Amino acid sequence: MITLIKTDSYVLLEEYLASKIKKDCKKITYVYDKNMADILEEASYGSLFAEEKVVLVKNADFFGKEKLSEKEEKMLLTYLEQPFITTELIFITYGDIDKRKSITKKIIEKYTWQELMAPKGYELTNEIKKRLQKYKIGDKEIKYLQDATINQFDLICNEITKFSLYFNEGDAITLKDLKEIVPSSLHDNLFNFTDAVIKKDNKTTFKLLAEFKEMKIDALQIILMLVREFRLLLYYKIYEEQKYNLKDIGRLLKLQDWQVTKIMKNASFFHQDDLKKYLLQLANLDAQIKSGQEDKNDSLITFLVTYFS
Repeated sequence: MITLIKTDSYVLLEEYLASKIKKDCKKITYVYDKNMADILEEASYGSLFAEEKVVLVKNADFFGKEKLSEKEEKMLLTYLEQPFITTELIFITYGDIDKRKSITKKIIEKYTWQELMAPKGYELTNEIKKRLQKYKIGDKEIKYLQDATINQFDLICNEITKFSLYFNEGDAITLKDLKEIVPSSLHDNLFNFTDAVIKKDNKTTFKLLAEFKEMKIDALQIILMLVREFRLLLYYKIYEEQKYNLKDIGRLLKLQDWQVTKIMKNASFFHQDDLKKYLLQLANLDAQIKSGQEDKNDSLITFLVTYFS
């Protein structure tokens, strides 16, 4: 079994994997960094007892803008022709895929292709209602929740997980209740945090990080927010290099004009190689946290300290 997943949502990805992977199944996670031989060797290895296992490959951006070496691509195509029967190999990318590539075409034609994108607009509102259907909640309360979390699906889901601590099934959730659980300052703090990180303002960054901890914002959600920001900056620089105008970049990145202008200004602080390095570091952090090797709060602080040094 081979699956290719394109996603921009940690929540949707984790929910999908939880529904597909047995709890007692052996799971091994790789963050791709020119190590295709190691990945395929692991995928091709089985125990004497024919134990099923899952091999997750994160940062599999070689299905899109990034490229494999000719040798690695040949190795992967060979494996795709005859995958190991007891291994489920799952490739995960947060970027666009190129359906013209031979490796991408092969998976789409023969195996499983999933696109797990966070809902937006009215679809986001409907999804929130669905996830809150065990409570009584009105439209103005849902709008407040969306505004406070800058319409970020994963952050909204993080806030919703707190509701079970305050409400029972069937309870009515008022605007006053919501404001006590999800402070309106969260909206501004999220913007200010990413701006502080981009501008390497360590004093503001760590001040807001302490406030996020008080608000019980999950460190993984903050890591994902940084991944999204660095990835947008990287894609902007790639499209800029390819001579796309601002309007086309906004369309490709699905951003409003003011957002593209902000990304353009922030991108000037970075080189493409630096952004790729930060994304790889964050992907490794995510993998280590999920495997229980690292504490998520300590890992986030370590990343930021290294980033500012």
